[in-house]
Amino acid sequence: MKKSRNGKTARDENYHVKRCKDYIFTHLHGKLTLTRIADALSLNASYLSSLFHRSEGISITEFIRNEKINLAQNLLMYSDYSYSEIAAYLGFASQSHLGTQFRKTVGMTLREYREIYGKKNAIL
Repeated sequence: MKKSRNGKTARDENYHVKRCKDYIFTHLHGKLTLTRIADALSLNASYLSSLFHRSEGISITEFIRNEKINLAQNLLMYSDYSYSEIAAYLGFASQSHLGTQFRKTVGMTLREYREIYGKKNAIL
């Protein structure tokens, strides 16, 4: 198997990215940082960041934000949780912070999204 510049094989690198994603999905509801993830995986933070970006084409921070927003979308569609409950569950500092990130990513407010896609408007 071909080795990269640092002597690691592609399989080793893919394994680390998979472990990183698994850790993120398991801890998505909490405060996730690159340092915390790297420490949990016993990897250097810079190495993990570079590896992840090379494999996924986005930073770990972007990946985490995207996954949290995906989960927020599901919670808005299928639950009655308030916006502040969703923000707290996903580890956002406030409802306002969730709203800002949501609007930046999805292009609409939390309220607009729930009104359009929420379960009360679902076609049965």
